[in-house]
Amino acid sequence: MSYGSNILETLPETEDVRSRSARELRLEKSCELGLLMLWNSDEPHTIGAFLAVAGISSSRTCVFGRGPARSDDEGPRLAAVLQRPSGNELLPPFESPSLSRVQLLIRGFSLDRMEISNVGRRRFSVNGRAVTESAIEPGDVIELGPQLVLMCILRPRHVGTWVPAAMPPFGEPDAHGFVGESLAAWKLRSELAFVSPRRGHVLILGNTGTGKELIANAVHSGSNRIGPLVARNAATIPEALVDAELFGNMRGYPNPGMPERKGLFGAAHSGSLFLDEFADLPSSGQAHILRVLDAGQYHRLGEDQPRYSDFRLIAATNRPESAMRADVVARFEFRLRTPDLNKRPEDIPLLAKHLLNAMCKEAPELRERFYSNNGLPRVGSGFVRKLVRHDYRGNVRELRQLLWLAVSNSHGDRLEWPEPEPQSVKQIAPPPHSNAEIARDNLQRALDANNGSIEKTWRALGLSNRHVLNRLLRKHGVLVTKQHGQT
Repeated sequence: MSYGSNILETLPETEDVRSRSARELRLEKSCELGLLMLWNSDEPHTIGAFLAVAGISSSRTCVFGRGPARSDDEGPRLAAVLQRPSGNELLPPFESPSLSRVQLLIRGFSLDRMEISNVGRRRFSVNGRAVTESAIEPGDVIELGPQLVLMCILRPRHVGTWVPAAMPPFGEPDAHGFVGESLAAWKLRSELAFVSPRRGHVLILGNTGTGKELIANAVHSGSNRIGPLVARNAATIPEALVDAELFGNMRGYPNPGMPERKGLFGAAHSGSLFLDEFADLPSSGQAHILRVLDAGQYHRLGEDQPRYSDFRLIAATNRPESAMRADVVARFEFRLRTPDLNKRPEDIPLLAKHLLNAMCKEAPELRERFYSNNGLPRVGSGFVRKLVRHDYRGNVRELRQLLWLAVSNSHGDRLEWPEPEPQSVKQIAPPPHSNAEIARDNLQRALDANNGSIEKTWRALGLSNRHVLNRLLRKHGVLVTKQHGQT
């Protein structure tokens, strides 16, 4: 439940994600402890709502339950709000028949802890363990029967001051397809709105599966540039052809009959050039683009006359800035960082709902089988809790893969968590002593075990990063293929 602050980068890497996130938020101003509604199969419009308790005197007892406040309540009744940059929208009292009028009593809360007693008729569990009362902290997940799932969370009173011109319905994808109502999501949208209309080059940093390509498209869409968005994966450009791919060539050069090529910079004139996996561009190739980044001037291969391209470079990488040439990195006026899914768990149910809806368009029979009349998928006990507390290494890609696995493994009309819990990476053998010892057969077996996923394979083999794996694949001539129908 982190919110995108750079404070996380200074914390120990070995510290648990959720405890690190809680520590980070303690440093945020105006944060309140409360409960966030992760799932409510009776009242879908409340999913994502925040119920603050820290604004109430810690010496009093708070009440969570069905219906409005009454004079015989032991204390103030928690109210749910939908938090957005435009303001907090107060929701009516809960009407879920799954709730007792007084379901939970909350006492003894502080900045990062509260004590909860279950006095209603619904089964009460914390992090999957059935209890009648418990002390909970940020990151803990509460289940009230199979219908309601809440998470203890630290949350600011307001999610920001920037208000977009067009606001999507709560929990739905915005105009760029980005889903999320967390502070991290709105922080990224705010930065995106600031960066997009400006001229400077943009570097997008983030781990695999965090939506860097989505953000690159959003930067171009908001730039008001009249030219196209030209996209290329820099990792696929052979080192010997970098200049030809980037700058193009004159007709007949280097061989007679060679057609004239604009090159990527020429094709992106008056538009944007998106280079994904930018850090994989060879260092020599990075050095060659310095002048075109500064002044837009470049030479096609075989030509003496300089050309000019009014382009904007949008580069993305999952590697640190130190993996690139410092003089190239200095040419990027703007940075955008896409947050990991583990740092915004409150968005996971919203994302899962969005992904499942997309899956139903691909396979309409899934909606008939798994969905209720209220538009929500039916989920088995503990499904949402496990979904939120899963450790996502592949971020949204891994979430989508996990949902497909749940669909394929569910036998009734509810989505059941696939058991045993899927591993993020399939380990096929102990890590070798050195990269040179990895034989071609071992590479092929690792790829097959992880369905051709470069990200999972390099981790399974114990390599330092994906780029080492790519070099080994080229060295041994191993082709990367995926089985049909798998992601």
